[in-house]
Amino acid sequence: MKKFLLILSFALTALSLHAEERRTVYCSTTTSGYVCIDYGQTSLNKNWLVNENGKNIYFKSMIAVMNYMSERGWQYEGEITSVESNITDSSKIDSSTILIFSKQITSTEEITEGLLTRQMLIERQALM
Repeated sequence: MKKFLLILSFALTALSLHAEERRTVYCSTTTSGYVCIDYGQTSLNKNWLVNENGKNIYFKSMIAVMNYMSERGWQYEGEITSVESNITDSSKIDSSTILIFSKQITSTEEITEGLLTRQMLIERQALM
């Protein structure tokens, strides 16, 4: 019995050493309309979220974006709002809000699971 427990203990220790560690990754999106996503990709060119037909996905509200990301395993972390005023016309103020999300992953491939951008679609079609 002692031998069995010893072997079982070693086996469990070996399995836990090879288990993949989860890590947190982050992404940011614009808030509504046609949404751009930044998950740390090398190029931010053509990073609008699109459907399988390649059409830009239109989000009517910030909540729609948050629900979309949540359905794909991302957790809302907060937002960053920047405000800029026009130097020549102080009555014109532009503000933009960026939503921040996080996700627990074990492999880099999981970052884009469930997401499709215009650039990803172009790359996928080039492989066909």
